[in-house]
Amino acid sequence: MAPARSKPAPPPHPQDGDLSKLKKADLESLLKKKDLPLAGNKDELIERLRKYPNGCPKAIAWQFSEAKKKLKKDLLDSTSPIHNMSVRSIWNSDNQYLQYPLFPRYYKDLKARVEAEKKQVHQDDVKAERHIKNNPHSRINRRGYPHWHKHPAKEFLEVDVANKVHERMSRTKLQQSRAAYMAFPPEVFSKCVNREIDKQRAAQFWAHKRNKRGMKKYLKDVEERAKNA
Repeated sequence: MAPARSKPAPPPHPQDGDLSKLKKADLESLLKKKDLPLAGNKDELIERLRKYPNGCPKAIAWQFSEAKKKLKKDLLDSTSPIHNMSVRSIWNSDNQYLQYPLFPRYYKDLKARVEAEKKQVHQDDVKAERHIKNNPHSRINRRGYPHWHKHPAKEFLEVDVANKVHERMSRTKLQQSRAAYMAFPPEVFSKCVNREIDKQRAAQFWAHKRNKRGMKKYLKDVEERAKNA
């Protein structure tokens, strides 16, 4: 009776130095076995395999994570040390970031959005300052501050509320985020925020229930400006 054939031994797991010799399809196969993302070029796939040799535990989706909030806060803070660090150094600096194998991509996208926001806020501030300079007295009420409905702050706030910026920061921080808002006393600005929140909530309700043209036109105008903000 012929001896039973032994099954061939599985190929050895490639060592770090061998990963570069593999084809991209082979690297993707290894990533899939470890339940790691497959996105990226060959160098990114190799780096991911080396960084997470045992896979990576499932984490909260990046867009809803505390890690994203922390990173955005640091990107907005000009004194944060991350501005003098490489992406990989930032990635390794916090266990929250290490939960995300695609962190370099998330960092790049978030940094671009933060820079765009800063640029837009600066442009808005320049417009507001020019407006205030060109209209020094004509729009000041008897209480000593501008009329809200005639001031550029009104349109900025419509966009900020539509983008839910007011949900991510305190009223004080929100007011400090734009020069136009600083033309109003804190208590007045806070009331304007509350009114705008109520207005947009009511507009959505009535536009849906009664199909009122004015409400729909207002919402459409605010949404368009919010998209371009």
